[in-house]
Amino acid sequence: MEVLLSLDLSLFVDEVILFLGNYGFVIVILFGIAHPILENPLALFNLTLAIALLGTAVGYIVVFVSNLIGILILYYLVMKVKNHKNKIFLKKNVPNKILEWARTTETWKHIVVIGVPLIPTYPIKIAVPLSGVGFKKYMLTIVGAYIFLFFGNTLIYYGVLGIVTDNIPNYVSFLLLLLFVIYVYFGNRIFYKEKLDVKGE
Repeated sequence: MEVLLSLDLSLFVDEVILFLGNYGFVIVILFGIAHPILENPLALFNLTLAIALLGTAVGYIVVFVSNLIGILILYYLVMKVKNHKNKIFLKKNVPNKILEWARTTETWKHIVVIGVPLIPTYPIKIAVPLSGVGFKKYMLTIVGAYIFLFFGNTLIYYGVLGIVTDNIPNYVSFLLLLLFVIYVYFGNRIFYKEKLDVKGE
């Protein structure tokens, strides 16, 4: 069963790479830049594609750098709109409750919540620069959050990879997936305890 799953996964990855051809690298970069807006599961898919195309080390670096470029673009656009008289876009995308949370909570909570996979953090990424933090602190927050995000995606990536292939012992795979579940649970506790899933006032 594991052999069949491994073959199916390998064939699927090979077919995707063949289909994308020379555009694969460009797609990895574009998806990485777009991630701050498009959210998960795009991040996990993009990381998987990057590793398949570029190898583990280069794949991680390319995705991480492209994510940071996307964050810088998002920051620039948010500050541009913030300084503009027309703030309808911000009001539609960032409820006052989330903006108030970003202003009054500790930085470590911003890092954890933004960095947890499977949580819709797009409004929070907009709210943090609007909360009055400087550019340097904002970037430190986002870099910290994305390190956490990569940690979570790595857990699930290698956890699943170990189950469908023989590259990693099963007990290690299950341990990685267990750590992923605990990590996501902790982040969700903060997210929903603070009622950040509210879409409006």
